[in-house]
Amino acid sequence: MSDKYYRDTVLEVDLDAITKNYLAIQRKNHDKTFIAVVKADSYGLGAEVVSNHLAAKGVTFFAVATLDEAIALRMHGIKEKILVLGTIHPEHINKAIQHRIAVTAPNLSWVEAAIDKVDEKYDKKVWIHIKVNTGMNRYGTSDIEEIKTMINKVNHYQRFIYEGIYSHFTSSDIEGKATEEEYNEFKRIVEAVERPSYVHIANSGGALLLDEDFTTAVRSGISLYGYYPSLYTKENTTVKLQPSVRLVSQICAIHHLRKGESVSYGRTYTASDNETVATIPIGYADGLWRQHRGFDVKLKNENVPIIGTICMDALIIKVPDNTKVGESVTIIDNSSDSDQALEKYSEYVDTISYEALCALGRRLVRYYLTEDEKLVYNAIIN
Repeated sequence: MSDKYYRDTVLEVDLDAITKNYLAIQRKNHDKTFIAVVKADSYGLGAEVVSNHLAAKGVTFFAVATLDEAIALRMHGIKEKILVLGTIHPEHINKAIQHRIAVTAPNLSWVEAAIDKVDEKYDKKVWIHIKVNTGMNRYGTSDIEEIKTMINKVNHYQRFIYEGIYSHFTSSDIEGKATEEEYNEFKRIVEAVERPSYVHIANSGGALLLDEDFTTAVRSGISLYGYYPSLYTKENTTVKLQPSVRLVSQICAIHHLRKGESVSYGRTYTASDNETVATIPIGYADGLWRQHRGFDVKLKNENVPIIGTICMDALIIKVPDNTKVGESVTIIDNSSDSDQALEKYSEYVDTISYEALCALGRRLVRYYLTEDEKLVYNAIIN
């Protein structure tokens, strides 16, 4: 990707903050393997750069959602362990073998089909993690006899290695008994079968809240990037996370409205008096929602509202009369106390931080910051 860009809208990613979050979560789970979840392009932040940075800081295990994502990491220099959390087609097992990628086995029929599809020309083995269904009812099985048969078939096939068994909490970010019940069900099932090297169920909520000694690994996604899965999680964990994302732009045009004049499509905002408005070059094609109309962005430490209809490539804000072209505007701030915190930006349109991050478009230049260097990646200019 190019380090050149020609647009005054940038997504800043603080790699040092991500490192601090990794270390803080690892300290709480000191005896467990840390699995960095970098699916969905590291939740929109750029899996290539984030993964290589974390690998250099000591992370030895990554997780993604698809085989394509795993292969992309291999192609961009990641040599550490990679697990595909989603289910791949059995006929694609040879690609996983070729690229040395661990895969999820959701049921017995998948194991049998995958064994049947292995091409013997690849003189390599593939790691298998068996998925246990403890309540999500999305992937996996809870049938102990089926799991035992799966393990037996994996162990007796020379190309497969039984490396892990895992599940996924449905409600680790909210108060209630569901997490305890799911953990106990997972423990009951795992205790009834052969135990592999990696036993994992905790996602970000579990990794931040649970204290248990049964599992051997934790998976961290949203918390790795500095965001709690919920307010409940934040209020009940001792781990302090540091937000890593800041979305900034610059004013590119100023207009002075007379009373009664309107702005943008549909003329949904009309000036009630003489007013000054400014245009910012970012819109819904970049991941903002049209529903963000009315949300306050920050201009010179002052909150100013988005007015009118948000366009595909631009939005308009109401500003003080002395505002000038080129002044910086913060849309998402890297402080949890800011009115532009990702949580508030997300809540304004009735969504969650996960979705808000993943929605940030590829044409936003990623500007990676560390104490020692600054890296610019523009995915549009390859």
